[in-house]
Amino acid sequence: MLSRAATAIPAAATHGSDSSDAVATLTATVHTAGQVATVLLIVTIVVGFYLFTCLVWPFGKCRRCKGVGKFKSPFGSAFRHCGKCDGSGLRVRLGRHVINHMRAVRGAGENSTSKGDK
Repeated sequence: MLSRAATAIPAAATHGSDSSDAVATLTATVHTAGQVATVLLIVTIVVGFYLFTCLVWPFGKCRRCKGVGKFKSPFGSAFRHCGKCDGSGLRVRLGRHVINHMRAVRGAGENSTSKGDK
């Protein structure tokens, strides 16, 4: 690129330089668009698979008690229930919260009285 700027030939006299730069730019754009499309496809598949697993298995282990549902007292052998999961050892997964929200929004739209049907 430095050698082209150092020549005495004006850029308008070199007819092929502008078109070759445009082709190189277009080729780079097409490769970039293809890569972006591939990444978006992979992300869509991963998110869809995660939402499917949340649909089938809506609960995960409680992170505070690690799914046990209780804590051992520091002195002795007494146990107390986990305050986060109320002793169940389970929590609702993030994807299941998303599914529940989507169902609530869809249900609210279907039950709306402002549909225009009289």
